[in-house]
Amino acid sequence: MNDGLVKILDGNTFVVSDANGDIEASLTDPTGLFSFDTRFLSRWMLTVNGQRLGALSVDDLQYYEARFFLVPGTGTVYVDAKLSVIRRRSVDNGFHEELTILNHEDKPVSLTVRIDAESDFADLFEVRTRSRRRAPTPRASSVGGSSSSATSVRCSDARP
Repeated sequence: MNDGLVKILDGNTFVVSDANGDIEASLTDPTGLFSFDTRFLSRWMLTVNGQRLGALSVDDLQYYEARFFLVPGTGTVYVDAKLSVIRRRSVDNGFHEELTILNHEDKPVSLTVRIDAESDFADLFEVRTRSRRRAPTPRASSVGGSSSSATSVRCSDARP
């Protein structure tokens, strides 16, 4: 993980993300969910209450799975976090992601958990070439005629 990216793979399927577990099409790195040389996810971003999470640590469990330990905020100092998230991801037999949200307060909290997803179905070699030349142009998938919507997705059912 010396380049700041987390990589997991199983056979012809692999995921490259940042240390938070988020995937964003990048100028410099071919990030995403790839299977058989096609990128199926060019964006996979988790927010809680509209805020991105910061990584405390990453655990590479196996070559095909990783666990991200996250807290709200992106600063370098985390003081008394009231909430933490464990994001477990694997690519064995499909793409699976499981979120465990821990409330460290004495009272219940109300949260909005959102995952934004985009797919451009880019060819892996096209992505590598573009990452050397210019920024990728993601094409959002349309759900119900709108390219932006809050949709409930069972992540364990998402397969490339």
